[in-house]
Amino acid sequence: MPRKLLDPADIIVLSWRNFHRHWRIYAEFTAWIMFISVIFWAFGVLTRSLVPDRMLASFIFTLLSLPLSLFIGVIIAAALDATARTLQNKPADVRGSLGVGIQKLIPFIWVSIMVSAAVIFGFVLLIVPALIFSVWFAFAANNIIVDDVRGRAALKKSKALVAGRWWAVLFRIVVPWLIFFFAVKFALALAYLLLGAVLGDPGMFFGTITDIYALPNLHLLVTTVVPQIFYGLSLPLFLGSNLVLWYDLKRPD
Repeated sequence: MPRKLLDPADIIVLSWRNFHRHWRIYAEFTAWIMFISVIFWAFGVLTRSLVPDRMLASFIFTLLSLPLSLFIGVIIAAALDATARTLQNKPADVRGSLGVGIQKLIPFIWVSIMVSAAVIFGFVLLIVPALIFSVWFAFAANNIIVDDVRGRAALKKSKALVAGRWWAVLFRIVVPWLIFFFAVKFALALAYLLLGAVLGDPGMFFGTITDIYALPNLHLLVTTVVPQIFYGLSLPLFLGSNLVLWYDLKRPD
């Protein structure tokens, strides 16, 4: 009989404890994400101010943002490496993990593209295949960053871990993800409410943005940077819950 996996509540607790113990490391990652989001905002302000044609401005913004997007990939890979180390009680530091992220960026992006392609193909067929592929390949990035397994082998190894336990794994992926997702959304809503109140309109940041060209630069700055702060702080929780489950799946029965 297969060994019983950790309960979702245990996964959430272990992920939170790891974040709490090593919050300084994750705060530094968040600072990097915030810095990059400010540059994104600056590029957006410059292009919409200096280039009248909106399509051309969007194209130039995309070109300018490409290196920043790649560096975001480095940060995610680095945060994954740091979280794996801290969960295993190994030494971790931001600079060393950033080096790992740079070194493994290309295979990390490649496996992410393959997983995304599989999920999109699943949606083309029906929603159910997309869900199946999402669970099968949920640990492919861990195989790349932590175990140094590349390409299709990372996908196969992830699928093998899920074999025979698909429903149990789905349940243990979805529950922590939903808990953390709604917690972040609630915290972000509170931050928007407080910032809006300070600026004289509590509902300022809750409307649907239909035309960014009509928004003040301060509004764009807040809606660009503030969400990234919360997503940066929550990133180790999402990564941690995935890694905790991954390590549990790898344990011998």
